[in-house]
Amino acid sequence: MSALDRALVAAAVAMSPTAHRETRREQWAADVQGAAELDLSPTALAFGAFTTALFHRRADRRTTWGTTMTAVPGSVRRTPHSIPTIPVLLALGVLSYFAGSALLGLLQRYNGFAAAMPVYVFDAAVLTVVPGISVCASLLLVTGVRLRRRVLGGVGALLVGVLWFALTTGTVNPPVHPALSLGIVAAGWLAASLVVLRRPGWTWSLLLLPVVAAILVFPLSNSVYGTELAYSIKAAIASAVAIVPFLVALLAAIVAGRMSTDSSTRFVAAEGALVDKSA
Repeated sequence: MSALDRALVAAAVAMSPTAHRETRREQWAADVQGAAELDLSPTALAFGAFTTALFHRRADRRTTWGTTMTAVPGSVRRTPHSIPTIPVLLALGVLSYFAGSALLGLLQRYNGFAAAMPVYVFDAAVLTVVPGISVCASLLLVTGVRLRRRVLGGVGALLVGVLWFALTTGTVNPPVHPALSLGIVAAGWLAASLVVLRRPGWTWSLLLLPVVAAILVFPLSNSVYGTELAYSIKAAIASAVAIVPFLVALLAAIVAGRMSTDSSTRFVAAEGALVDKSA
């Protein structure tokens, strides 16, 4: 069990009802320690424990964590109370991007003020780095994949996010069209997911989809500035529309995962503990 896994389990136990802490500590620690024997991700299980404690803190609820999380992936029937960790992380990344777009619109009234530069940098991080962290964490939590491959994909996704941050702040100015830059970043995240998921060779052709989407969306994004809307609203909408290539990349990753014949690797979430209200 890594230091991160121990920290997640400890935090989960601390957030649990007092009467359940000792039982959960022993059960969750045993499940995480034995995850490798079942070809599961220990970090995914530890994060599942954390989300279980975070979202299901009522003392009158009974957790079936031990039965669920030590089962082979795909062998447990989903219930209405399962917590899909990876979709939640990706949704947070999308929400962060939209929040950054809204903040970018608000900042237009302070354009040119040196005092506003730190806020612009913060906004750039919300637009780029936070989604990158979401993708990185999602790839690290993929089940049925060796840790080395997950780390490779996660680090790659994080580096792509940092590159996007550099492009957004103007630190890096590649000699390519802005639309291509956006498409390449989205394709980079898709490539990281394909590396982790070990998809068939033909799926690499899907990398063209976010690039094409970026080229098609770029004129639409710029056309917003020709409207009669306030400039701050124009900037926010133009930035928000630019998320399309990334959504296309996400859809391509899902398609690649479903088309594979390898059933042991799943891009879907490592489920959090299943919770039964029946006590």
